[in-house]
Amino acid sequence: MNTNLSTRYQRRSNPPAMRFQERDGEIIQMIQKYDGVLTRRQIKDMFWKNASPKTMERRLTLLYHNSYLNMPSMDQRRIYPIPEPIVWLGWRGILHHARGMKMHIDDPSKSNENQLRKLEKELRHMGIHWQREPRWSQLGHDIALNDFRIAVEKAVKYWPPLELEEWIPESEFLSNMDVVNLKKRTKGVRPDGYFELVDNLRLINNSPARARFLVEFDNGTHPVSRFGRDKAIPGMAYIRSKAYRERFGFNSGRWLVVCKSKLRMQHLKERTEKMLGSNASYFYFAILDDIDEKSIFNQPIWYCGGSSEPEQLIKNIGDL
Repeated sequence: MNTNLSTRYQRRSNPPAMRFQERDGEIIQMIQKYDGVLTRRQIKDMFWKNASPKTMERRLTLLYHNSYLNMPSMDQRRIYPIPEPIVWLGWRGILHHARGMKMHIDDPSKSNENQLRKLEKELRHMGIHWQREPRWSQLGHDIALNDFRIAVEKAVKYWPPLELEEWIPESEFLSNMDVVNLKKRTKGVRPDGYFELVDNLRLINNSPARARFLVEFDNGTHPVSRFGRDKAIPGMAYIRSKAYRERFGFNSGRWLVVCKSKLRMQHLKERTEKMLGSNASYFYFAILDDIDEKSIFNQPIWYCGGSSEPEQLIKNIGDL
């Protein structure tokens, strides 16, 4: 039985023949768009919503054996906590992405570790981030963050005037991190994501029409006091900083803090209010289980710092 499992999760040295399809390219682009990792569940919802899971599995397996996609090996499954089945880009997948951007990169002479590291370095020099392996210790965090992003993208469809104009993933902040100056220290600020919403009706009327949001996913693994010191104070300083204005063009925005439990949310909110006073209103808190595409914008699931009653995230986009 163990031998069969090892064979199942081992890439074939002689991969089965396949004809590359347009949808294969779309899957590759989507994985790269979402910071390099997607779950099978997320991919099925995007590309095989009404098909059987087996139909999707056959195609993903074919892409895996041909090195367009990667899947956890038996050793990785044994060592790391993997909350649900995932895929990320193999070397052929990232090369397909790069060539779609009109970048010419030769195939590695061999698919060994040295050659793949060389390819990764070459891609990095060209401005392409290839996540060769998931961030195993943060995999649950990254999956939840992608669920949040998907909810935002779907929610916009419920509000016809709204448009999601930009989403900047965490990887971009990691590779080009902004630093803020605090009283006795400097601190790098790394949001889990950033996005902008535009209200096209208000834009036509020449009214304030843009809302900027920074995302912070709280895993509940750090003491509450550290959130105030390492997140709330630097986060507020970041919105008002020169670095923020240079990156986004304005010094406006709100932090969206997503928590795993109501108790944790209450503690983080109270800590933020204690540390920031009236400026705590720049932070909105919600529970992960309350968030989906129908609730994220227009249901009272968000708690604003300094207020005790839940409210909608978007009442008047010009106020944000």
